[in-house]
Amino acid sequence: MHTAFSVEFDHAWLAGKGLPRERGRALLRLLVELAQSGSLLEAARRAGVSYRSAWGALGDGARLFGAPLVDMQRGRRARLSPLGVKLLAVDERVRKGLGEHFERLRAEIPAMLADALPGTRPHLTLHASHDLALAELGALCMPVLDLEVVIRGADDGLAALARGDCDLAGFHVADALPRAAAAAAAVGRWLDPRKHTLISFVTREQGLIARPGSRIRGVHDLARPGVRFIHRQSRSADGEEPSVAEAVAAGRADAGFGLRADATRHRLAFTPLATERYFFACAKAALRGAALKALLDTLKHPDFAARVSKLPGYDASQSGRREALDAALTWVGRS
Repeated sequence: MHTAFSVEFDHAWLAGKGLPRERGRALLRLLVELAQSGSLLEAARRAGVSYRSAWGALGDGARLFGAPLVDMQRGRRARLSPLGVKLLAVDERVRKGLGEHFERLRAEIPAMLADALPGTRPHLTLHASHDLALAELGALCMPVLDLEVVIRGADDGLAALARGDCDLAGFHVADALPRAAAAAAAVGRWLDPRKHTLISFVTREQGLIARPGSRIRGVHDLARPGVRFIHRQSRSADGEEPSVAEAVAAGRADAGFGLRADATRHRLAFTPLATERYFFACAKAALRGAALKALLDTLKHPDFAARVSKLPGYDASQSGRREALDAALTWVGRS
């Protein structure tokens, strides 16, 4: 990402007839210093204006509002008038109100400019549960987007997004309990419907993978004596999730739960049990940036759908479509 420029904001809201915006900014700065020092001479010095300019700014403000901003009497400390105090209160409220908006824009502007800067690509960090289609997405993103994928569990990824540690969190929700309930609970725990949204990635077919010739055709067959069933294994140190299909194909187990695409690749028997819908979650504000726009364009491109269609049991017909958070929470009920 290009770093030769910085994004800085400042507010200047006070203006009117006889009081240009820059002079209004100087007037507010002068009032802040005057409230602290009680001396116009000292306040002018701290505000970086001449004593004469300070008097002029106070006069301009008084004429604009029809009332004095400062109470100045010989032999007494200068004090802000009730109107002067109220002006500073309003200024503080403006600063607080704009602060969050400015911070969001400061984060978005570099990404919005990235695709126009020479030799740079917008960058996104995706914390996601393992999926075969992620490799296809990464390959297509390469020319226009630097997509960094970190393999993590769904709950960890959503927590990272909530903390601001990544740009996107990828997770899947099945149309069958109890794993669907756990994923939906993680969405409700970490995401805010006012701040976050979902992007459809792919759907995939999950089921029972079995060794050919094992005569395992359903869950009830797993109860037969001598059947070796393998559960989903823990991730390795580099984050990769070992394949259940690989274990069955190697003879270390007779059956396990996995994807149709994995079963087909290893020429194993497959019994469908559930359809899983894979989502990306992100902040709504990030959708205005060049990076997210590049990702959405890639997801909606026919080339992505064509690549995913080669993965048995996968579908990308809804890829890139924005959805509210309850699309994940109600996926089970709608299926």
